[in-house]
Amino acid sequence: MKSDFHGKKVGQLLYDKALETALELEKEYIWLGVWEENPKAIRFYEKNGFRPFDKHVFVVGTDEQIDILMKKTL
Repeated sequence: MKSDFHGKKVGQLLYDKALETALELEKEYIWLGVWEENPKAIRFYEKNGFRPFDKHVFVVGTDEQIDILMKKTL
């Protein structure tokens, strides 16, 4: 069950590796999309320095959801 992984810092480890890779590749920024109805994930990314910059529609099957696009300048 996915809740078995909550609080285990798996998300932070994955984020740290993605950040390390972006820095090695000398990227100016990184960005991502996060579902607007996932406040826990939004807080996680804000804690890691991401800021919202736009929104877009993300279709899951026949369900249109709104993702918040977030960006972090490196």
